[in-house]
Amino acid sequence: MTSEKHTPWYKEPMMLIVAGVPFAAVIWGGVMLSLALDSKDSLVSNSYYKDGMSYTQDKRFHEEARRLNVRGEIVFTESEIIVDISGDMPELPSSLQLQLIHPTLEERDTTLFLQQTPDGHYVTANDMTLPQKRNIWLTSPDQEWRVTALSMIEAGKKIQTVIP
Repeated sequence: MTSEKHTPWYKEPMMLIVAGVPFAAVIWGGVMLSLALDSKDSLVSNSYYKDGMSYTQDKRFHEEARRLNVRGEIVFTESEIIVDISGDMPELPSSLQLQLIHPTLEERDTTLFLQQTPDGHYVTANDMTLPQKRNIWLTSPDQEWRVTALSMIEAGKKIQTVIP
């Protein structure tokens, strides 16, 4: 007669697989349920009508940027935002509007106004913690043009805008 050595059930590798997979699924399901219950549905826009109506204005602003061949270069530092623009404009605008739009959370959107400095740059203070991913809209309300960018904003990185 041969005596087989039996190991306890909790030391068997197959038992860990059989019990571990369902246990992990239950834990992961609890995590997903808590995330679903705790976070708000932020992708639904409360201003869908206003957003739809502004499409024609956006189109006009983009066409004007295309006509003027506007290009922008934005540099974020820890303390300030510096913008340089170029194009076929008769004169540079005295101020610019910079909208930093969060991809999903409207309450994190920021609108900044930049003033032209004597050396031709546009500057404003930077209160954002970097890095962050944002949709960037650079607008001249006076000349009615807009250029955009989608970028990961990092300190010292040059961001080139495009005409949509």
